[in-house]
Amino acid sequence: MTPMANIRWGRVILAAIAAEVGVILLLVAASTVFKVSSESAGYYVAPPASAVATFLMVLWVARKLESRFVLHGLLVGVVGVVLTAGFIFTAKPEDRWMYVVSFVLRIVGGYLGGLVAQKPAAIREAQLQ
Repeated sequence: MTPMANIRWGRVILAAIAAEVGVILLLVAASTVFKVSSESAGYYVAPPASAVATFLMVLWVARKLESRFVLHGLLVGVVGVVLTAGFIFTAKPEDRWMYVVSFVLRIVGGYLGGLVAQKPAAIREAQLQ
């Protein structure tokens, strides 16, 4: 079996898109509630929001998985980075660091989501034996 066999690509891509939509909605909410510019909200809110949104969407992806939880989590994070990578080229030079941090946090959020989703499956498997 190849390493990429049995990947739930539809769910991975949908989760990455949904995570990005979640980040955008949170940025709009933060700039509205705190009455700050979207640029300021983006700089401080987007990196942690991207990690949390990716983490939550990995939990959704993993609901029906039986294995490869961490791989799916990492893939959601990587696809999220690919979807948003173009923004780094249009960003101001002083804001590019924020994008790099956001990209790393997306992948970390995906990895941690995969680890968390893997635990209940391991417990279920241990109970069956």
